[in-house]
Amino acid sequence: MRIAGFLALAGGLVLAGLSPAAMAETVTVKVSGTAMPWVIKKKNPDLPYGKNDGTAPAVAPLKLTAGMSLQMTATGSTTTVAGGGGFDPGGQQEFICDDHLGGSGMPFPSMYMAHGFYPVHLNELVAVFTDSKGKIVKSPFPIGTGMNITVPEGAEAIQFGLNDDIYADNSGEIEITLTAAAQ
Repeated sequence: MRIAGFLALAGGLVLAGLSPAAMAETVTVKVSGTAMPWVIKKKNPDLPYGKNDGTAPAVAPLKLTAGMSLQMTATGSTTTVAGGGGFDPGGQQEFICDDHLGGSGMPFPSMYMAHGFYPVHLNELVAVFTDSKGKIVKSPFPIGTGMNITVPEGAEAIQFGLNDDIYADNSGEIEITLTAAAQ
């Protein structure tokens, strides 16, 4: 009787380990105020933006698979100029970037987003799915303070940065809590 009870308990634990909720993984990603959402040179030369004066994108430490569900929430603040006021991950609400050119004479990353995501604001948190080498596999998208999205085919990583065209004068940091679960 004790052995049968133990086997039933062990079997239940194994089955519980296979549930989608048990397979969810949560990580935290820190995004510098100077982080660009994707690397342009050699990796994505057809998607140039800004002065290319920022730091590398923040990359989530997750193994992604197509169809996986990602839930993201973001907190923190960044500035668009040294000593300037801070903005939450939704960016500077009165400054809409969309498909416009910035002060650098170059487009913002939002230029390459589906227009259904507009308006996209200055210094809004944005992301892009890439392959293992950093090549973009689907259009970039805004996250703001949070969103849920499904990992597309071919994506092996998700990178984060800000929607800006001049990064060197930014400061601050955004923290993203990202939960990935198999569908």
